[in-house]
Amino acid sequence: MDYLERGDGPPLLLLPGGSGHAGVLDALAAHLAAGHRVVAMSSRLASARGEQGDHHPKLYAEDTLGLIDALFDEPPAVFGFSAGAITTLELLARHPDRVRLAIVHEPPVLGLLPDAERHREGLEAVRTAARAGQPDEAARLMTEVMTAPRPVADAPELRHPGDWLDGYAETAPEPPTPALLELFAQLSDLQPLFLEHILMPFATSEADLAALGEAGPRLVPAAGIDSRGQLPYRAAAALATGLGLPLTEFPGGHLGPVDRPTQFAAALRALLEDAR
Repeated sequence: MDYLERGDGPPLLLLPGGSGHAGVLDALAAHLAAGHRVVAMSSRLASARGEQGDHHPKLYAEDTLGLIDALFDEPPAVFGFSAGAITTLELLARHPDRVRLAIVHEPPVLGLLPDAERHREGLEAVRTAARAGQPDEAARLMTEVMTAPRPVADAPELRHPGDWLDGYAETAPEPPTPALLELFAQLSDLQPLFLEHILMPFATSEADLAALGEAGPRLVPAAGIDSRGQLPYRAAAALATGLGLPLTEFPGGHLGPVDRPTQFAAALRALLEDAR
């Protein structure tokens, strides 16, 4: 698998969401590299560009394990968001000894939600549109399913690493750099493949709560404060509640690691320091 590496210190592995290109986390990695050896890993889809057929979390977890064994002499902290968070959950459940700390930011695992079937039908419509060659309609439907707000059932205890919450309401997302905009344009051809072959298999995968419960506080369910009530936030909250863990809130929304890299890195760094 392709990966980007920088910095020196305790190992930290970053797993992006969506089609899974490591480059979308370049700014976040740059902020974290002063105190960590940061590796951002591209997914099988982003690395192979065009591999057909559905992709599944178990296979992605094995890919991640292979990179960990190849690069690190000790178990790394692993941060994943969205689909990368689902991969991280699978990795922790299957190979707990190879992960020092797992931070899972908004894993959209439908099975954790009481209204899972409604969301499942919505994402099936996304996949149908993608297969029909209607990428714009598929993207619209996905946004509708993922962002429609609903109450958070059984809200867990919330925690906020560092002091980022002070004055946060007055801040704005960082504008994308020219390099990030260029990368988004280059990755546009992968979006239909993500919508057809990754979104449903990942979102409908089952989280192994029994295995994950064995990790205790080494598992950190997390979500973005700006996406409260949205499907991925609710899934993260349900995961935290189901395991009796607090929910760690980060700056931004579902894409906080990408569009608020400075603030997000500061909060993530504080969490990593607290966990040492």
